Amino acid sequence: MTKLTPEMLAFAAERYRRLRLVECFDPNNLDAKATEAQSELFQEFGKVRKQWIVAGNQSGKSQSCSRLVAWMLAENHPSWKRPKEWNQEPLFLLVCGRTGKQLEDSLIPRICSYLPESDIKVVRVGNMVQRIEHVNGNRMVFQSLENANLARERVQSYVAHLVWVDEMPSSSSLIDELQTRLYSKSGYFLASFTPLVFNPDIRKMVDNAKLPDSKVYRFKMFDNPLYSSEDKRREVIAAYSHLSETALNCRLYGEWMEPESSVWSIDRDRMVEAPLNYHPSWRHLEASDPAVSSKFGLTIWAEDPVSSTWYCIRDDYIEGISAPDDIVAEVKRRTDGINLVRRVCDPHETWYLGQASKAKLSYLCPKKDGRKDELIKQLQTALSSGRIKLAPWCTRLLNELERAHWSDSDSNRTYIVGGSKLHLADTAQYAVDLLPPASKEPVNQTWHEMLRRADHAIKEQKAKLKQGQRVNRKRWLVR
Repeated sequence: MTKLTPEMLAFAAERYRRLRLVECFDPNNLDAKATEAQSELFQEFGKVRKQWIVAGNQSGKSQSCSRLVAWMLAENHPSWKRPKEWNQEPLFLLVCGRTGKQLEDSLIPRICSYLPESDIKVVRVGNMVQRIEHVNGNRMVFQSLENANLARERVQSYVAHLVWVDEMPSSSSLIDELQTRLYSKSGYFLASFTPLVFNPDIRKMVDNAKLPDSKVYRFKMFDNPLYSSEDKRREVIAAYSHLSETALNCRLYGEWMEPESSVWSIDRDRMVEAPLNYHPSWRHLEASDPAVSSKFGLTIWAEDPVSSTWYCIRDDYIEGISAPDDIVAEVKRRTDGINLVRRVCDPHETWYLGQASKAKLSYLCPKKDGRKDELIKQLQTALSSGRIKLAPWCTRLLNELERAHWSDSDSNRTYIVGGSKLHLADTAQYAVDLLPPASKEPVNQTWHEMLRRADHAIKEQKAKLKQGQRVNRKRWLVR
């Protein structure tokens, strides 16, 4: 009888683990089993070209898609085989996350955990993972969707065999662009998200999903074995007790948020835009929502001297500072180096106004008493009319505006769920209420600036024409 050496035992253990990794649902728990809905997703992969996973929080949607893309990269899916028309060409997989941090901290480690280290090479550019190369020649590239316009430009050069979008992107046009990357190869599309933000165009895409081309899969939070006990479920329900019924059903069951409960209607395609030719010499406004025990909200707005549009170019939470004089010093530091013409803040925080006065910072304060509805409507009007726009990197403010909703139990709509935590949304209301009047000074533009603005306006209007929107022909003119 052959004596087993430590090397032989180690080889056998590694071999066993590799075999289990091919079959397992969770590499951190090899005995974990996929739910019925997840198994259906796996079995129909490749048969259904577009798979939409609309799910509750913590329902295993990202885990399931990580399992699928790892199988495809290694080409060891239990039932799927590459189509004959792909021949032996290396596969190209594109994985898109909401932010670079989400990709780096969550999705990439999860995908790599399915793949033996000896089989892959992780390629970094700077501190960020750019792609994973498999020993079989297949590649997986990662793309952040935080800046939708930049992401759209970058993905236009790709031809992919699979695209996975984790979390809902900012616009349906970005999904269109990603799906276009698949057409020449008849590739596969995966999208996984909890629909916390109401986006009618993306919802229309999902609602129109029909076999054999596309299908919607519903994952529920409580289908996750982690929440199998009644005690755990009661704990979750208690933690979500402050939510409206609509928001609760969204988080638990993946049901869509309804627009009727939204405080503000946000159309990212029209309201989110990077300022063209931004310069610190533009007129700026600082808007603050002071706090000591909670987050301090701070936004900075810049006025385009040509169009007179005000852009939110910075949205910050100031945390971990308790001394009032230190808070004022931090605000001053974050507003250095720009042409700041006005500071505005909540009039009820007299402690901050007093400390700021000592530091020779002068603030204007909006009249808030009895004007709650007016301030909310003013912000909506400014966004809808284009008087203000939000830079695409101001994701914190965008999230607050999109997720703010009225309580379902409040028939008069006077109670915003979690309204005391919407510090950045409050600063936006203060900013709009106290925006300086448009400057009457003439603006000198270089010939190159005029051409660039004209080209930008033409592209913007062509995009609207393509989407069937009304076009303001005057914006074609160079101002």
